[in-house]
Amino acid sequence: MSTPRSTSRVYLVKEAGTGVERLIRATFRTTAIRHAAQDKFSAHKATHDELERLITAGVRVEQAVEQAPEPADEPALP
Repeated sequence: MSTPRSTSRVYLVKEAGTGVERLIRATFRTTAIRHAAQDKFSAHKATHDELERLITAGVRVEQAVEQAPEPADEPALP
């Protein structure tokens, strides 16, 4: 599904590790970041075996912080 241009903005998304910059048209900043990250990350519910293997290897469980969209994330006005 495409986003109408009148309700979207162009965001500059910069990869923290490499400094690579991308221009992504999206309605929200978080949508632009999600779009940029989709080819670099995947996620699924961890299985018991995966948890055991990674915790034993010293990988810590991180707590994601849920945040409300920032005021700057308001959609552009038509």
